[in-house]
Amino acid sequence: MTYNLQVHASRRLLASGLTAAVVLLPATDGRACGWDWETYHAEAKSLPCVHDALLGYWPKHTDAYHETRIAAADHGLRWVPGWTEGLDARGLSLLHLGRHEEAEAVMRRRHAIAPDAYPSHANLGTLYTFTGKFDAALEHIDVAMAREPNAHFGREKYHRALVVFLQRVAADPGIATRENFLGLQLTQEQRLHGSSAVFTSLGLEEQAFDALVSMLTVYGADGLAEVYLTLGELLAARGHLRLAYTAYRRARELGHVRGDELRRWTKQLEAAIKSQHPGNTTREPSPDFERMGLRGSYIGIGSAYAKNLRTAKVFQKQWAQWEHEQLSKGLSAWTQAGLDAIYAHMQEKRPRCDMPRIIDDARAPLAEDRVGAKPGEHSEDAP
Repeated sequence: MTYNLQVHASRRLLASGLTAAVVLLPATDGRACGWDWETYHAEAKSLPCVHDALLGYWPKHTDAYHETRIAAADHGLRWVPGWTEGLDARGLSLLHLGRHEEAEAVMRRRHAIAPDAYPSHANLGTLYTFTGKFDAALEHIDVAMAREPNAHFGREKYHRALVVFLQRVAADPGIATRENFLGLQLTQEQRLHGSSAVFTSLGLEEQAFDALVSMLTVYGADGLAEVYLTLGELLAARGHLRLAYTAYRRARELGHVRGDELRRWTKQLEAAIKSQHPGNTTREPSPDFERMGLRGSYIGIGSAYAKNLRTAKVFQKQWAQWEHEQLSKGLSAWTQAGLDAIYAHMQEKRPRCDMPRIIDDARAPLAEDRVGAKPGEHSEDAP
């Protein structure tokens, strides 16, 4: 299996002219690995729920957005060549566009200006993770963590664990067939009958959900099957069977080397979910189903999963269209006002979750039926 974190993006240039203020957003302590003014905002306030992260219900910026940020940063840097926040934004946008050599040049320039600063090392650590230079990535990540122990809102250790795992897999691909990057090994009982007690007994932390969601939705790891597999294990241990099923399905569809195991796990989870359904008399309904007031025929989580994926793709197209329209109207993506407008629209389209950003099964969007549903119908996104 090839672990590829690269962001494949076409190059699109903006036709409109741009102006930018040199001072964009205020610098903030506790920045996340891979830092600029938006990644901090996203991680601090606007991560999507686990459900949205798994299925793609989160706004992915267009290439035009990143080209806008690059042009704005260039304008400011012509006035203040040593403007480090502008270099941060420029470097990460180049990274998102897959222009790795240019991104490295910018990040190296930033490092030369402020060699001891947290972002100087954090961004290089992120770049080298994306390009598979794991030794160099860990060198910079370790310096960054020493500079800002609470960076990444205390979750940077999960990023480091992923890089260590990828480094080990590069040396021995067989590791990926028997381990995940958090070293979590669930028994079948734990996978099918997880709970908060099981989760705690395994020494796991709720902040792990936010850490993995940020990997998927902020740092471009949404094409990395390993993150989905590990997230599935966390969800199963916590007792969120539908979300665990979804994570395993995504990992398998992305070609994880443990595809056969993932297929077995999803079948087992589907059977466990079906056995809990009120229409199935082989087992008493679970409290979660009673709280949801579910009734009607069981149609299968696989159908709900497929429909959610289709709807998420429509959402992504609508988001891209909106972002293009706003940029063409002059949305200042590099200012606080512009950022507020972007995230306000995100909240309107898909409400963000409070921490911890996980949806309880009592409100599971992949539930098969709900109150008021006719037999044979199901919600693609239950409230």
